[in-house]
Amino acid sequence: MKKIPTAKEFIENYIEENNHDSNIDVEDALIEFAKLHVGAALEEASKKAHIQIDEHDLSCSVDKSSILNAYPPSNIE
Repeated sequence: MKKIPTAKEFIENYIEENNHDSNIDVEDALIEFAKLHVGAALEEASKKAHIQIDEHDLSCSVDKSSILNAYPPSNIE
């Protein structure tokens, strides 16, 4: 998994890249930080999703917990 910056690292980089005087748009910064983690979460879920196949009735389903647990909250610092 690609290294996602911590909140502190993100905001320091955001300030440096967008406004050197620390007067930033907090809403925009929060949205960008959330986008990083949502993207990472979806990528991990796509890799870790488990499919359950029932050979008797030829059906399959995705194990919901495998998706919900693919990106633990501890990844967001």
